[in-house]
Amino acid sequence: MAKVFELDEIEWRKWVAQRPTVVRNLCKRFPPNRLYRLRNTGQRVTISAYREDGTLRVEVSGQYNLTPFNTEVFGVTPDDMQECELPASDEPVGAMLTDPADIERYVDAIRPLVLAARGIEQKKH
Repeated sequence: MAKVFELDEIEWRKWVAQRPTVVRNLCKRFPPNRLYRLRNTGQRVTISAYREDGTLRVEVSGQYNLTPFNTEVFGVTPDDMQECELPASDEPVGAMLTDPADIERYVDAIRPLVLAARGIEQKKH
């Protein structure tokens, strides 16, 4: 499986030892220097935070995916993740939008479509 960076094992173990039990268990199952695939979306992700509620915060980036923009996803269930390999050399990757203003305009434009697809009525301000 793919390691995305080298981890200082001594410092990592010290840090993990000071965490609550649930976080320690997540750290053991899901080292932060690995690449994971979300089972439900197929996106490759890296871990950005371990949560005491037993979930993870992950980053979806253009480094490993073809995505509209880089983003973090909160509340990811560990069982929805599996270690994976790096993208193939011929697989398209990259973030199409990088300017925060462009990302905001894109989100504003697509929000009604996403809500409608999920059957959610958008509130008018």
